[in-house]
Amino acid sequence: MNELTFLDLVILKKLDANSSVENFGSQINTSFFETANLLGTAKIKGYVNIETSIGGISKVTITDAGLGILTLAEKKAGEPIEPLDNALLHALAGGAKDPEALQSSLNIRSGDLAYHINKMVAQSFMDYEVRSSKVNLMLTEQGFNSTGGVKVQGAPAAQAGAQPAAQHEAKKEEEKQEHKEKEEKKDKEDIFHILRGGEKEEKPPEHAHEKAAESHQHEHAEHHKEHAHEKHDEPPVPLSPEAAKKREKTQRTLSKVQYYIKEYWAWIALILIAAVIFAGAVYSMVSKIV
Repeated sequence: MNELTFLDLVILKKLDANSSVENFGSQINTSFFETANLLGTAKIKGYVNIETSIGGISKVTITDAGLGILTLAEKKAGEPIEPLDNALLHALAGGAKDPEALQSSLNIRSGDLAYHINKMVAQSFMDYEVRSSKVNLMLTEQGFNSTGGVKVQGAPAAQAGAQPAAQHEAKKEEEKQEHKEKEEKKDKEDIFHILRGGEKEEKPPEHAHEKAAESHQHEHAEHHKEHAHEKHDEPPVPLSPEAAKKREKTQRTLSKVQYYIKEYWAWIALILIAAVIFAGAVYSMVSKIV
């Protein structure tokens, strides 16, 4: 409570011979009640005296302790830039906007912070404004350039780092969902494929069985030719186009039936077993009733 703050230093620097509680608020953009509270706090700390006159004007004067603070502040303002000063500039560029935020960020004493902020203001690295008993700090162009553009480079860099991470997570989640949908679709297709009897594989086997039918016809023709060669007196009787077409269709159907029996014999056997069990159950039930 009794430690010097930068706002105390601002108040001491703005006081003059004509300052009073009633008119000092305009000097620091603060209402009368807030001004009275700030000056009362400075009086408790021993930095100022408040004298009440007959006309109702409360004159404010600086004490010896207050003058000593101003002298020390002026002396420190002329010193070279130190690491703490650079830390203040970088913290301000990184988002700290008032002395309280700087003190919390750097973990330093309020009095030391007040002198170093005053130093940065005096050397044109910082500027400030007071409004409603609050101090807002800002970098000047010189102060901003001295940080190497931390505010421009640092904040967007953090956002740029966070944005790709979010995009990566979203993309990963999307790919996961897409993969899941593909797996479900594939499972459904496999089930439908089994129930339909291999729709996708129907054409290739059909083509294969057509070849098998043609091969069978060729063997039959060769056999017929050999048989005809043995019996020179019995020439082969050619089939009519309709008969040949009907024969080829019959052979193709038989080939398909053979293929499906061979491919799905397990299902057929399961169905037959189920049918036998069902028939046995029905027969047993009918026998009991009779």
